[in-house]
Amino acid sequence: MNRKTLRISAATAMAAVALGVAVPAASAAGTQSAPATQSVSAAQPELTAPQARQLLETPEISSELTAEGRAAVEAVAEGESSPRVKRSAASSAGKALLSAIKKQGPKFFQAAVKAAKGGTASFKKWVDGLAWYHPVRIAIAASGADAIDWVVEQLIG
Repeated sequence: MNRKTLRISAATAMAAVALGVAVPAASAAGTQSAPATQSVSAAQPELTAPQARQLLETPEISSELTAEGRAAVEAVAEGESSPRVKRSAASSAGKALLSAIKKQGPKFFQAAVKAAKGGTASFKKWVDGLAWYHPVRIAIAASGADAIDWVVEQLIG
């Protein structure tokens, strides 16, 4: 890896960490959502505007998005509130994550499947074990929990 790649990866990782901490804190300070809304979003994955903006800024994900997927993610990033568009964007982000995992090679893919079979917590632990500058770790840090759950389900089955 050259110096420029390391700098870009470091900046992306820091942005992912910053948004990962700041977004939940900001949303927790706002209005509280009803429990029924939380169960619906857990059943059908959706992408939030900050997550969509971060995914578009992550080269590992944005390069893997199809034209339709990019349009859906951009719509969410611009504030589109339709649940259908949010689910479509989350699905596109998940497909891009799977593609990024597959690009790393068969050994890496098999390790991801093995970790996913242990559940989401096991998969996240495996991802955290990757180098901080690894493209898959950066991409997964940029995606939301719903997209990660979707990827785990796809890897398992």
